[in-house]
Amino acid sequence: MAYGDGTGRAAREGRCGGVPRLGQTLKALTVKARTSSSNNLKEGSHVMEYGDKTFKDEKLFLYQGFDPANTIIANTLLRIGPNDAVNQRDADLLFMWNRYEQLNGGSEEKMRVLREIKVPVAHRKHLYSSIDFIGKLVFGFENGPSMLEAVRTSGQPLVDDWDCLKRVVRISESECGSLTQYGMKDMGAFANICNSGIPEVKMMEASMSACSSYKFTTRRGGAQ
Repeated sequence: MAYGDGTGRAAREGRCGGVPRLGQTLKALTVKARTSSSNNLKEGSHVMEYGDKTFKDEKLFLYQGFDPANTIIANTLLRIGPNDAVNQRDADLLFMWNRYEQLNGGSEEKMRVLREIKVPVAHRKHLYSSIDFIGKLVFGFENGPSMLEAVRTSGQPLVDDWDCLKRVVRISESECGSLTQYGMKDMGAFANICNSGIPEVKMMEASMSACSSYKFTTRRGGAQ
């Protein structure tokens, strides 16, 4: 069962300290109250409950990875104003960072959470730099950034050839690793590569050049 509001606030509120100890039904009401200021829709956002409701009486921590009752952590992990929206793809990272800040300094648990944070952050940096470099290789170093960020006029589809977009994404992932939810924000950049008629061979060559060190590091790590 899930809760959505379109801003990511519901997702991050659903990970607040204390909430995982609640049952599914009570959690829905708790998240709704925290997401929409004063239970009205003038500020904040609405929350909808959807999905399988057959396990509504079960405790949420069974599905969210840790039981707050067994963790020394404050019950105020996230208390951001109702008008602050967080992108859905950043909700998990924001939760982990706030949890890290609340844990006792120098504890093994805090170091473990920090290591967990570093992995997605490093991959995000890699995705950003690799897609930027691919753009410079296929469009030229001067035009690359602007071509990747170009937005089509209203009424036009994101891409003319959806099969091309799928192939370009697969090429990128084969050389540079999974886009993850975070990397999906760059789908427009891949669409612009297709819309510009860049040959797939050139896209493959650019991806291999941009991510050669990444593949070497991944293979070396897997061999250890």
